[in-house]
Amino acid sequence: MKLYYIFVALIMIFLTTACVPESKKVLTEVDLRISDPVFQSISNHQYAENTDSLLFYTNHEDPTYRYLAARAFASHQDPRALDSLYALLDDPSLKVRSTAAYAIGQIREESAIEKLLKGFRQRDTISIDNASNGEILASVGKLGDMKYADYMISADGYRDADTLLLLGRMKGLYQFALRGIHKPEITQLVVETVRDYKLDDRIRLMAAHYLARPENLDIEKVKFQIAEAFIDEQNPNIKMALVSALRHTNDKEIEATLIDQLNLELDYRVKCNLIRTLSGYDYITSAEKILLLLKDPNPHIAISAAQFLGENGSKDDAAIYRRIANDSIDWRVKAEIYRSIFKILPYYYSKTLNATRWQMQNLIKAETDTFKIANYLKVLGGDPGSYEYLMSFVKDIDNIRINTAVCESLSSILSSENFAGTYQGYARFHRRKIFEFLQAKMKSGDEGIIGLVADAIAKDESQLVPLIDSTNFLFEARELLKVPGQIESVHAVEKAIAKVRGVNRPNFTEYDSSNPVDWSFLEDLSANNKVIVKTNKGNFKFDLMVEASPGSALNFLKLALADFYDDKIFHRVVPNFVIQTGSPRGDNYGGKDYVIRSDLGPSYYDGEGYIGMASAGPDTESTQWFVTHSPTPHLDGKYSIFGKVVEGMDVVHSIQIGDVIQDVILTNN
Repeated sequence: MKLYYIFVALIMIFLTTACVPESKKVLTEVDLRISDPVFQSISNHQYAENTDSLLFYTNHEDPTYRYLAARAFASHQDPRALDSLYALLDDPSLKVRSTAAYAIGQIREESAIEKLLKGFRQRDTISIDNASNGEILASVGKLGDMKYADYMISADGYRDADTLLLLGRMKGLYQFALRGIHKPEITQLVVETVRDYKLDDRIRLMAAHYLARPENLDIEKVKFQIAEAFIDEQNPNIKMALVSALRHTNDKEIEATLIDQLNLELDYRVKCNLIRTLSGYDYITSAEKILLLLKDPNPHIAISAAQFLGENGSKDDAAIYRRIANDSIDWRVKAEIYRSIFKILPYYYSKTLNATRWQMQNLIKAETDTFKIANYLKVLGGDPGSYEYLMSFVKDIDNIRINTAVCESLSSILSSENFAGTYQGYARFHRRKIFEFLQAKMKSGDEGIIGLVADAIAKDESQLVPLIDSTNFLFEARELLKVPGQIESVHAVEKAIAKVRGVNRPNFTEYDSSNPVDWSFLEDLSANNKVIVKTNKGNFKFDLMVEASPGSALNFLKLALADFYDDKIFHRVVPNFVIQTGSPRGDNYGGKDYVIRSDLGPSYYDGEGYIGMASAGPDTESTQWFVTHSPTPHLDGKYSIFGKVVEGMDVVHSIQIGDVIQDVILTNN
């Protein structure tokens, strides 16, 4: 009988539950598939800046689409999206919450900070919310004032195991520091973080960059702790940031330590930063060792040493520098030495200036490579006495790279501190001669020349405004430029017009950067898509981050498959920063007749080998791209990342200006 009642009870339970509808399952997983038509649709709305359409997806039942909508607003930074993003701070999906917090920080509305803090979830025992909480703290650093920085360092309860939360806090403090918000108490906490070797290196790296990146950071109370941490540090990424932090002091004892470090076999990137740091210390103490480094087999180190001379060299040692430049050394190092000589010589050192100028002219005369000639001509931009030579040099030369280099040099000469002294009471006369030459060159319609001259007009140091009676030539130059492909130069002209008129707000031309994404290139992609870049120095391979930055990645792929990048020069190389290419002319100017939207979602320059799009501001990218030598967190959220080197970083580190891309290949291996 007992079994009967149990059986009846089970039947009743079954019938009761069978009559109750199944609860709708709450989706929390984000699944990015670029072949998904909705993925493509949301991306199209992002690039077209269709705010209302994107807002629709913030309420979608699928967290993938809510995530994509939130990510879109990190690039399309429309304050009208804030209310919807605030709601997503309470989303069931951790990734959606984190991305919403990141996007709010990107929009940079100060009023958003309280909403951000309300989205901060108190830590539970398994720290499940630390990813979103950490992103909230990072965004607070972009928006808050000192009061919020104090809150961030005074909050207790952080555990060493709370990696994402501690990383977020350090990112937030770093953002505060970039905005000039720092004080000794914060710096002390940061130094303690760097020296806590139990912590994840990502946290310590951000702490080191807090110390390295901002200007006017007071480290006097902790300078010896930083120096000790630098010496002990084994991670080169952290070590190179720590040595940069020591530029905030010129302590003699620390200087001696830094000079001793020059004798060690250090990662070249650490040594480059070490040389830069020493440029703020006493020249005499380090000069002997720096001069030896001018012949270092690593060009990055040698170039850094040459640049040291321009920052901290002695005018009385210029003859020594010239003798070294006459030796058989890399032409790039030679150019930097001469650039530094012109930089440190006062106008009344006429004999040394004349000798240096003569040596440069001989180098140019003996050279046949137009790329090298252009770079040598740019060096003469530091010498006001060279302006007539420069103008005569291009009298019968049509090469646009050389003409642009001359215009760049003349623009630099106009801003030189030595200009008035060189020409004494006749400075206005010579300034007018240069200006008339540049004004005539603008009629060529070349975007590089027009942009350079316009930039010169907008500079106070150039003193060109008193020479300009009418802005008609600037309006005529603007009409010669194409929008949007040459928008950078268009805006430069508009800044110049504003400068001549004496107004503070230029009337900028609006432009459409919503270049449609060609999704048809997806058929050439696979889950393992990689790009091989063949150069004269060897090959490097990178992952193409199509899901993270579809517009940037597919634009690159379209250009690469059309062989656009074949034979392109690496026209810009900054030691321990980036190598850059993609300029059709090899001089930082030119591109396609379009620009694309920026992809500024939650991707980070937290290591070496990231591939980013070069730009002159949001939504001005076209064909140029760069590869980083080391972590560069100051680029986060400002420059689109669309790839990461997975093989051949040694090749990336070996590339110098003038090196060439031979081929770009898409591979599945």
